[in-house]
Amino acid sequence: MSKHFLFVVVLFLAGCANISPMTDTAPQPTNIPTQTPVPTIPTSAPPSEVTVGVVQVDVLNIREGPGTSYPTVGSLNKGEKFYILGDVINSTNNKWLLIGSSDKSLGWVIGDQSHVTLQKELVDSATYLTWQKNVDSAKSVLLQLTVTP
Repeated sequence: MSKHFLFVVVLFLAGCANISPMTDTAPQPTNIPTQTPVPTIPTSAPPSEVTVGVVQVDVLNIREGPGTSYPTVGSLNKGEKFYILGDVINSTNNKWLLIGSSDKSLGWVIGDQSHVTLQKELVDSATYLTWQKNVDSAKSVLLQLTVTP
């Protein structure tokens, strides 16, 4: 017989063979209690949405009050984000944004769209709570504000 014929016969027989799946013959424990699945409880609140500003100019001055006559207390660079705590329209009809500056003090930046763009951003619950606390503090500043140009 030729080798090819023998090879075909072996393949044919292998295809016809009744192959049973291998089973595990190790004894299975019978007294293991079944466990009820424990529901998953989220460990933190879902993200919350806050309004942030994004600097669109090379340098954006942070001022003591809502107007260019107030002293500069800091600055932000292009692309930097900041949390907005409130806003006012001053006597020259310009929008100014009350922000929390990096040293935890409040400051003001011009709200003009050519200087700042506003967007919504999702934050974790700890950041949201800090932001909300700062917004509450900012309300008293906004109420006491005497706007000057």
